[in-house]
Amino acid sequence: RFADLFYSGGNLYVVEEVHSNESHFPQNRISRISSSGDVEPFVSGADFYAWPRVSPDGKYFSWMQWNLPFMPWDETSIRVAQLLTDGTLSKPVMELSSKDVNFHAPEWDPESRLYVISDQTNWWNVYSVDIAKGRLGENVFSVNEEIGTPQWQFADRQYATNQHGILMNVSGKLHFKWRNGNVDRLETPLYTQFRCLALNTRNIAYCVASGPTRSSSLIRIDVESGEVTVVRESRDAAQIDSLDISVPELIEFSSGGYTVSGWFYPPFSRSFVAPQDALPPVVLMAHGGPTANATNSLDMKMQYFTSRGFAVFDVNYRGSTGFGTKYRNLLRRQWGVMDRDDMISAAKYLVSSRRVDENGVCIMGSSAGGYLLLSTILHSDIIKAAASLYGDTHKFEYGYNEQLIGKYPEEAHIYESRSPIRMVDRLHCPVAFFHGDEDAVVPLSQSISLHNVLKARGVPTMLLVFPDEGHGFRGTKAIKDSLVGSFYFFCRVLGIK
Repeated sequence: RFADLFYSGGNLYVVEEVHSNESHFPQNRISRISSSGDVEPFVSGADFYAWPRVSPDGKYFSWMQWNLPFMPWDETSIRVAQLLTDGTLSKPVMELSSKDVNFHAPEWDPESRLYVISDQTNWWNVYSVDIAKGRLGENVFSVNEEIGTPQWQFADRQYATNQHGILMNVSGKLHFKWRNGNVDRLETPLYTQFRCLALNTRNIAYCVASGPTRSSSLIRIDVESGEVTVVRESRDAAQIDSLDISVPELIEFSSGGYTVSGWFYPPFSRSFVAPQDALPPVVLMAHGGPTANATNSLDMKMQYFTSRGFAVFDVNYRGSTGFGTKYRNLLRRQWGVMDRDDMISAAKYLVSSRRVDENGVCIMGSSAGGYLLLSTILHSDIIKAAASLYGDTHKFEYGYNEQLIGKYPEEAHIYESRSPIRMVDRLHCPVAFFHGDEDAVVPLSQSISLHNVLKARGVPTMLLVFPDEGHGFRGTKAIKDSLVGSFYFFCRVLGIK
């Protein structure tokens, strides 16, 4: 298995995952594939690798690596070695690493100057790198905003360079910094989220973009003129414009002494009008990760509910990305506590501000959001119905719980105190469970057990098991049926016909 491909000098440099019967987990390494197809191990020894890059002058090879229990947004290392004339690597001539500081996304500009993203100021910013001195150089664009993102996937470039300057995604706003120091904001009124930035020598930028009324699209931006052209859309814009699309509003509220925010989608339909003074039911969305975030990009799951009379509140609870490193790290050893309190505070705020019906508060979550959902309903009676789905866990996340909860088994008591299965005596909220019968991470028996507890107590519940689905739904039927099933369950519990 290969990923994060980079071509240079007739060779393809890749991150390779090697599976064997000798180890429970695969081995990760950087390999080099020749034009004849031969695969040669190139860099190994760490648990994970990313961003293999060769400098344009062919002198240096750079990469990112990290080890368990850290994630790629925690403590990482950027290394640079000389690429010798015989094709081998020297020992690293430079390493960027520091306790509690993240480094990621090393990239070379056309003049073989190295750049990297670091959060040493609490915000992911782009820095030049002084290879000779082995340290960060200039902060290219110093802002109290995020330019980086958590590296859940390979090669999501949040900046790109050419001979004229550097293009950056600054918290959903594209900026271009010219070599003379001037900075231009590129206006993209329909698009607010960007990934996979690329920039050619003619100052033409390409990226995958989305917005409140636009699905993921490949767009082309002329940096000099500012002209934006859509190259390809995942969903036709004219079709989207014909639909009842609820545009979200950013709402802030207080929770545990912190300001927390989320995107509030009011119900919207051109075919129906609610009775005067009526307040809508709401679905609180518990995003996954938990180091992910809620954005205002078009999500048809949200629109499914808002076009049918529900409001939706997509919450960026403490631990979410996009608000600086300190905010992101608030969930360390507090998973299932701070995020739970924020979801409860979100529900209370919506009710007290008369945005939603206090008897119509529902919650829906998948992946880490599924755990958050259960924790929330076990500690508050403000939630009237819940729908629980699950996501993915594997070697990549193997040490994640140690960061979020504590060391295991040394601190097993913390795990037990936060485990929903240990608190079933508190479980009285109606819950719909959606589970794959091949789930190797969260056993189907757990959903069956919780479902049976509720059923024995006469509490409304449902369990929908999807054949051949694992920990996270991939098939169209499972994705559709879990969404429609959640809506049906909420309506039944709330008495909506």
